[in-house]
Amino acid sequence: MNFMHSILRIQWRYGMAGVLLISALVGCKRENNQVYYAPQEPPPTKTAAPAGGQLPPQDMAVPPGLPTLHWTLPDGWQEKKPAEMRVASFDVTGKDGQSADVSVIPLPIAGRDLELVNMWRQQLQLPPVSNPDVDQQAETVAIGADQGRLFDLASEQPMVDGKYRARILVAMTTRGPMSWFFKMTGADAFVESQKPGFIQFLKTISFDETLAGTQTALPPGHPPIGSVTPSPGAMAPAGNSTKPIWTVPADWQQMPPAQFLLAEYAITGASGAKADVNVAMLNGEGGGVLPNVNRWRGQLGLPPAAEENLAGMTSALQVAGGQATMMDVTGTDAKTGQKARLVGVILPQAGQTWFYKLMGDEQLVGQQKEAFVKFIQSAKYPNAP
Repeated sequence: MNFMHSILRIQWRYGMAGVLLISALVGCKRENNQVYYAPQEPPPTKTAAPAGGQLPPQDMAVPPGLPTLHWTLPDGWQEKKPAEMRVASFDVTGKDGQSADVSVIPLPIAGRDLELVNMWRQQLQLPPVSNPDVDQQAETVAIGADQGRLFDLASEQPMVDGKYRARILVAMTTRGPMSWFFKMTGADAFVESQKPGFIQFLKTISFDETLAGTQTALPPGHPPIGSVTPSPGAMAPAGNSTKPIWTVPADWQQMPPAQFLLAEYAITGASGAKADVNVAMLNGEGGGVLPNVNRWRGQLGLPPAAEENLAGMTSALQVAGGQATMMDVTGTDAKTGQKARLVGVILPQAGQTWFYKLMGDEQLVGQQKEAFVKFIQSAKYPNAP
């Protein structure tokens, strides 16, 4: 399982042009001790702040164990309800109607700067870089009392309304096991003009540990981290009522799923050939078919596909109670540099989107494709109508 695959699952809802990706850590309602990320002072905008400076209660309370954030907003910034996976969201509006989006996202990762930068570059349709000293491309900025790094990336092609280049500013700092990402996206020139205000916003950030718990936890409903006890044939891990029951091929070895995955299996073939099967789920549309197809294509070093070519690159897969979209491509594994094949399936089901991926040695994937399809078709979903 590669890191990019894990993190892209987190980001599907937050990228540009519908790619939305960093998105991460869905919150949940709690009966007691609700904690919301909220400004310490009302935002300096014409919009009245809710009582206490907090966001209205909604379906996304902050994951337990994280500090509360406080901030002061620059002129022209307006707080909005954070979409899934964010802990805070803002609209930035210019005098001529230009706009940008700002998000705040905590993720339990550290030390993967090169892969993160390449993920952001992929969002901007830029080629990946291989320089291990990628931090040298970052500016040093203050994020409250902490020192952070600011990456500034712009696309080479028009991506906003088909007219303007896109730009991403991402500031990041690490506190304990969590990395915090502050991200602004929008049209190139407008984001550049807002950069001083963005840097000033970062300086006002403070982390209030008063209500934080002693453990950092993912919210209910998020794909679990850690191992599950395997059992032969059909299985569903105890304590996870949202996980399907599958019939797993006998030659697949269940592995402890990587972060943000629901299940992971290793397959070994002749002469040491290897392949992996990963399963993940997101609420809603999961970013859409085309962005995910292009994300998988990017893992094999292939250029992004256009909407008009999507039908020719995918096929329909019939499953119980519906239809999934399947792609099958061969390229070069961006992580290992070896030739590889990827079969991916995107399955909408009862307000959720399930993502199945078989990737590895080209011949082994070809041999396992039929078993992979039967595995998907065997799934029985607890929330199925």
